[in-house]
Amino acid sequence: MLKRSITSVFIVVVMLGSFLLREFVDYRLFNILLYAFALLGTFEIVRAFEGKINLYLKCVVWAYALTLTPVATFLGENAAMILSFAVAVLTISALVVEFGHTTLENVGYGLFALFYPTGLLYAMIRINALADKGFIPLVLLFVTTMLADVGAYLVGSLIRGAKLSPEISPKKTISGFIGGLVFSAIGAVLVWLVFDAAKEALVSSPVEWLVYAAFGIACAVVSTFGDLVEGGVKRKLGIKDMGNLLPGHGGMLDRIDSTMFNAAFVCLIFTVVF
Repeated sequence: MLKRSITSVFIVVVMLGSFLLREFVDYRLFNILLYAFALLGTFEIVRAFEGKINLYLKCVVWAYALTLTPVATFLGENAAMILSFAVAVLTISALVVEFGHTTLENVGYGLFALFYPTGLLYAMIRINALADKGFIPLVLLFVTTMLADVGAYLVGSLIRGAKLSPEISPKKTISGFIGGLVFSAIGAVLVWLVFDAAKEALVSSPVEWLVYAAFGIACAVVSTFGDLVEGGVKRKLGIKDMGNLLPGHGGMLDRIDSTMFNAAFVCLIFTVVF
């Protein structure tokens, strides 16, 4: 418990520092944190897939992890899309370049390692670049994800009851899932209160807080799904954690799994709806 608490404090300090640098120096500095997520997450997924992807595929996966964040940060969205398409083609090309040592299953693992985590983290880069939307999308992303996790843990530990997905995650309960929905909705409404006081709004409506609450509930659903996806991957690989970088928390992917999926959802909503 002590190790977990110390690690949690460290994570909070790093996150707050990154937010402050983004807000008061340059928004692109936040991408340094996302770059670290991508590199550490790629290290964990490549290690987890040891024996399932060959050297050629590992090189492509690492090339993508090393270049996507800098390309997206300094060259923009179009360059990032071209890069993503290119590495996907290179991954499939393993069937030609390394024909004797590559199966369709290997290519599938390679494509998965491209998308998870680096491809999903690109959504966070896009959210960070939504300067016209201000600070709201990024704050909502992390607040709702964190509170969905906290709410699920507290309520699930207190009430227990039926399991949400016993084959994938035996500790997750339906009561915890509902608790996560409630906590996330409350967190989103608190974000609304803060930004409403600062005269920043998502929509012009007397019931804007309901929009935030609904958004928080949706984020909690996506967050839980992302956590279950990671659990499914670990079950299929026969491992408990993706790594041991964060004492008491497991690996980097164990910490950002929900956030990555939520980032894709938040990016979609703020790009298409708001």
